[in-house]
Amino acid sequence: MNYRTSTFISYIFHPLLMPSMAFLILYWLMPELIKPLTLVTLPFLFITTFIIPLLSISMLKFSGSISSFKLENREERVMPFLFVSIFYGLTTYLFVFKIQVNEVIGILLATTTVLIAVLTAVTFWFKISIHAAGISGMVGFFLVFGLRYPDSLALYPLLILLVSSGLVMSARLQLNAHTPKEILAGMVAGLGICFGSLYWFI
Repeated sequence: MNYRTSTFISYIFHPLLMPSMAFLILYWLMPELIKPLTLVTLPFLFITTFIIPLLSISMLKFSGSISSFKLENREERVMPFLFVSIFYGLTTYLFVFKIQVNEVIGILLATTTVLIAVLTAVTFWFKISIHAAGISGMVGFFLVFGLRYPDSLALYPLLILLVSSGLVMSARLQLNAHTPKEILAGMVAGLGICFGSLYWFI
């Protein structure tokens, strides 16, 4: 895998895109699980979980609070991660208490927020891979869907996500963005938190 391919994979599977990707897959293959959300609601989710956090990181970059969008330095990651945690917490609140989504969606959003908060806390001491955590979290979610709803189509995205997770983690290593230990920590955090919470609560 060369540098350009690794960079492309890192962008396509950016951690901030994971919530929108998960809900899009659910809308396409398992729409009964996201009712009353519709395709019209999904752009709002994209704005609150990707656009607004991205704008906040851009503001930090232009203000000089961070030196790069890649957040290569562990110390520079703390503030952007805190902002993202707050935005995801507000998104969870809006969807659960204002839009009143169903239990499954509420747990998905709450779990994602918890995962980001945990990653933020870990970042005070350790440069954990959020790419590995994000894609592994998706694997955890769809693994639970496959176990809980064996007659659903969850197996197909699960297989694709398993392959994608290998590509993403290989890409991060190829780019020297993380060490194997940082990748492994992200994978364990994402898979453990997302699988554990969804399996326990639904």
